[in-house]
Amino acid sequence: MHVVATAGHVDHGKSTLVRALTGMEPDRWEEERRRGLTLDLGFAWTRLPGGADLAFVDVPGHERLVGNMLAGVGPVPAVMFVVAADQGWQRQSEEHLAVLDALDVRHGLLAVTRRDLTDAATAAAVRDDARKRIAATSLGEVPAVTVSGATGEGLDELRAALADLTGALPSPTPAPTCACGSTGSSPSRAAAPSSPAPCAPGPSASATSWPSRTARPSRCAACRR
Repeated sequence: MHVVATAGHVDHGKSTLVRALTGMEPDRWEEERRRGLTLDLGFAWTRLPGGADLAFVDVPGHERLVGNMLAGVGPVPAVMFVVAADQGWQRQSEEHLAVLDALDVRHGLLAVTRRDLTDAATAAAVRDDARKRIAATSLGEVPAVTVSGATGEGLDELRAALADLTGALPSPTPAPTCACGSTGSSPSRAAAPSSPAPCAPGPSASATSWPSRTARPSRCAACRR
């Protein structure tokens, strides 16, 4: 499953768009729902045209929550950058784009949201301005879709654009099942290093060296030899 993070200014409709695309609620905390403001990372997933599964990491847009935003976009390979058609480029739009550029994120698309709140000419001008700004960063030229999470306008086009985006991404790396980083497959003895580094504490190591809330990982076949 591929993972895409959202990015963009506060109240530009990131969570509304994820909700419309997935049918899931990305705002996990009662306070977020009461205030209508994303405070922490949210998670949702959907199946795209063609059958591929896609997960979203929905990040907060408020200037005081950049740390949470960094935690969300840091590990992901692609971004859905959101700019509201009725407000255009804003302060956190610029800040989030600078973060993505610093992280060297190279895959993304632009979603111009809240199309229902403005006219077509204004939405097109916002789209062109945002694409020009994004093109000057590591993301380069990105496709753009004008959409409304409230009315559903443009959602099918956005799903198709997301399918194209994820189709161009490298295959997701399997999660390691061993502390040494191995996925658990058993390499041949000929291919194994002569003195593999241990992947877990030896008999003399205390079990308390592992975090108390984390299960002590099992060792893969290569490391048990």
